[in-house]
Amino acid sequence: MHLRWSREPLPHLRVSPSKAARSRGGTGTMRHRLGTLGQRAALFAILSFAFLGAFIGAVPANAQSTEVMPSDRSFMVSLRQANSWFVPVSKEAPTRTTNSGISNAGRDIFEGHSRLDVDLRKSAQELGVVMPNDVSGEHQSLIDEMAARSGDNHDRAYATIVRQAQGGLLVMAVQTRATTQNTTIRTLAHQTVQTLIRTMTVLENTGKVDPSALELVTAKAQLNAVRVLGQNVDPSDRELLVLLTQHSLWQKPVSRESSDRARDAKVRKVAGQLAAEHTQLTQAVTEAARQIGVDLPAEPTTEQKSWANAISSSSGEELDTMYANLSRAADGSLITQVAHARATTKSVPARIAAQTALTLLLKHMLLLEGTGLVKANSLQMTDVPAIAQSKPGGSPTSQTDDSFPSVGLLTGIAVLVVAGAGTLWLVRAVGHHGEHRR
Repeated sequence: MHLRWSREPLPHLRVSPSKAARSRGGTGTMRHRLGTLGQRAALFAILSFAFLGAFIGAVPANAQSTEVMPSDRSFMVSLRQANSWFVPVSKEAPTRTTNSGISNAGRDIFEGHSRLDVDLRKSAQELGVVMPNDVSGEHQSLIDEMAARSGDNHDRAYATIVRQAQGGLLVMAVQTRATTQNTTIRTLAHQTVQTLIRTMTVLENTGKVDPSALELVTAKAQLNAVRVLGQNVDPSDRELLVLLTQHSLWQKPVSRESSDRARDAKVRKVAGQLAAEHTQLTQAVTEAARQIGVDLPAEPTTEQKSWANAISSSSGEELDTMYANLSRAADGSLITQVAHARATTKSVPARIAAQTALTLLLKHMLLLEGTGLVKANSLQMTDVPAIAQSKPGGSPTSQTDDSFPSVGLLTGIAVLVVAGAGTLWLVRAVGHHGEHRR
């Protein structure tokens, strides 16, 4: 698997025209002063924002921009559309069934998605994102169809249609959680994933979910389809278990080492927790592999070994930053594949392993971000970062990527120096022109 740093470019910085307009609304004297200094001020602004643009990649991921990217907006709209019919059909489910499992699932989904909808609307208002208020024609037809059903007919239709929609939403929510630089949307996506993991399991445990619900399609599930599940191992299940094994094979020992050698106490604590919980993940994956007959690898990939070697060869702040960023990028690259497997696999052992992995990866991403060291361009990878590459002689490169503190700190200092000098120059210039006119 090839990995790369963040898939989306950083948002462009723009000078607000409204501020310039307000400045032009001052007195005639001030207009004269600003007119005299206009070209110099514009040059200063351009240079400052050029430095700031270079610096933004070094800002911690948990302090990133509030700009809403198209993918963020798509997630919010999709969540709103799902809530628009999940909530009403789930509210009615307990009154249309005699099955206690469906009744409990309906209440759980109703309460969970009602809370999500409140948080979604609040986030949308805060970010200025317009949400659809009306139920779409397709979703209204689902609501009407469910209202016409009762008993076992209702139960199978409800479990299948809702579970299928949840699978698609889970993959989108996980992808958004792994890649968005918007902290508000990251929190919303995190909550959505947690809600879906819980409610999907409750729904599956009713025994009413048709296998057709495990296929990610946009059309409504064919409720009358009868499927016979084969005994052979699905290639996607095998791939899932192999990927998870390789992930733990490099991250568990590196986390154990970092828990001893990291300079920052917070990094040591997080690394220790990750090391312990990778033992739990390994046990779940090994058990699933035993049940369905999958041979697991004994070593991580060559790329993963290079990341581990780079971390092991570093020390101090460099080790802290390298461990946090490489681990977060690896988790972010893997979690979407795990979510897809959780949503689609027909194998119960593979589903349990995917559920365990999804829960732990989501938790680990949050812990790593909480160190304050994860940078905005360390959310995903598909190529080995320069920081993890080795010199021809075999030792890791001593030059770090510009997303790490050594360069980030220098860039930040440069921004402050330029901004401070420029501001002082403008203040003196304005004062000089004012005295000249008097």
